[in-house]
Amino acid sequence: MSTTDPFTDHPDHAYHDLRVARVIDETVDARSIVLEIPAALERAFRYKSGQFLTLKIPYEGKDLIRCYSLASCPHTESEHKVTVKRVDDGRISNWINDNLAIGEVVKVLPPGGLFTLGEGDHPVLLFGGGSGITPVISIIKTALAVTGRRVKLVYANRDRASIIFKDELDQLASAHPGRLEIVHSLDDAQGFVDVARVNAYAEGWLDAECYVCGPGSFMDVVERALAAAGIAAERIHSEKFVSPPDPGQAAQAFADQAAQVGGEIPDSITVALDGEVRDVPYEKGQTVLVATQQAGLEPPFSCTDGFCGCCMARLEAGKVEMLNNDFLSAKEVADGWVLTCQSVPTTRECKIKYPD
Repeated sequence: MSTTDPFTDHPDHAYHDLRVARVIDETVDARSIVLEIPAALERAFRYKSGQFLTLKIPYEGKDLIRCYSLASCPHTESEHKVTVKRVDDGRISNWINDNLAIGEVVKVLPPGGLFTLGEGDHPVLLFGGGSGITPVISIIKTALAVTGRRVKLVYANRDRASIIFKDELDQLASAHPGRLEIVHSLDDAQGFVDVARVNAYAEGWLDAECYVCGPGSFMDVVERALAAAGIAAERIHSEKFVSPPDPGQAAQAFADQAAQVGGEIPDSITVALDGEVRDVPYEKGQTVLVATQQAGLEPPFSCTDGFCGCCMARLEAGKVEMLNNDFLSAKEVADGWVLTCQSVPTTRECKIKYPD
């Protein structure tokens, strides 16, 4: 991931009711949803290419949380478009593809995420797998619109019919000859992407900033190959697509795990949130998020499973142990970012600062 600040310049962490303005069937198993942003919320919903929206969907009597990347580009498009691909046994992805219609209202958090185009003049090499194209195409459009950088996309899919945004990608390539190169890798014709093919795709691009998004196995192969080719870790940025379990499914196991974390137990932790600094009482086994909530504060959060990044904050003093982390890169952790829903303090002093 590529920036040190995960959010745009707004501190809004509340869900807002947004109307579905358009529905676009991209493929037989992928649908784009265009959301209407009222004028009063335009500032709150400013975003950077590669960021995501968090949706709260009522499903069988429960609110389920899902994060979907924006496929639109803030520099070339006025709309906010997320794309959702069906997954096996995916309750919300299937519900959206089957049921969500124009005019319906969904609850949405303002944009978040760190998987954004960094500054500099390095070429941009992107690997997208399946629905992982969603943030990737947004980054491509920004790179082409506001920089002069060369861009190469390697896009892996099951077959030609599974290619999301094929027409749009073709149009971008035609509009930017010599700057945008697109390579389609189809499993039914070429087999799964392997290290040797990643090496071939990356030949001549070893000075590039690399962006990787897709299924876990695809990302593992690509990241391993890029690292072995000599591309520095700080130039390999990734976004993981994972789905959380049922709410509360692993609550007791998580509580037991948190209670077993060693180290010192602070009496309180210091939390900077929304321009205020508070000393928050702390009890053994609590996460930073839980302690902050129990003190009456309203910190940002969404999945509470360590995958969406909505609760992230910077650790300014002390140490914590993160029980699960499916969002932050090693560099981001080294820079002091933590997921507060997964962070258990392990020192007497612990200071946390949420993004302004």
